[in-house]
Amino acid sequence: MLGRVIRVLSHSEFEAEVEEISVGDIVLCGDILAIVASVYQEEPEYAKYLGELDREEIKMFMPDISEGKKVARCISLCKINLDEPRTAPKIGEEIKPVNDELLRDIHYSNGEFRIPYLIPLIDRCRKDISLIRSLLHRLMDVIPEERELLEIILAEIEYSRMRGVELK
Repeated sequence: MLGRVIRVLSHSEFEAEVEEISVGDIVLCGDILAIVASVYQEEPEYAKYLGELDREEIKMFMPDISEGKKVARCISLCKINLDEPRTAPKIGEEIKPVNDELLRDIHYSNGEFRIPYLIPLIDRCRKDISLIRSLLHRLMDVIPEERELLEIILAEIEYSRMRGVELK
């Protein structure tokens, strides 16, 4: 287990308190496949109401409480049957890392390679394609027989992005 859902932002975004995780990691929350879009440190709630001296005192006696928590913002990609996720995960639901075998099985449903969530993800990540790049590289590693197709898709996405940049 990587963590638990602590906040639902919309039917397609949620936040989870996590231990170790990186941007671009692919996780499973129930039957929802998601990608980690960002990671940040959240201060404990009580810190808003204390002065600097009180915070220092708490750090001395209870350092683990004063650290706050690491939070990952995740974007739902699809369900494990590649359907569009229409419901949000539940608060407290576990998130787990997706291993290579499961990732391969999800994308090779019915004997053909599919990535139905790619277009909506591209629309969401117009300004920063690093998430898409990370996802496609992971798929290239997991499904080497589709590497050429995935490289073409990535090159087209990068070309489209460069074409949209205006030189001044």
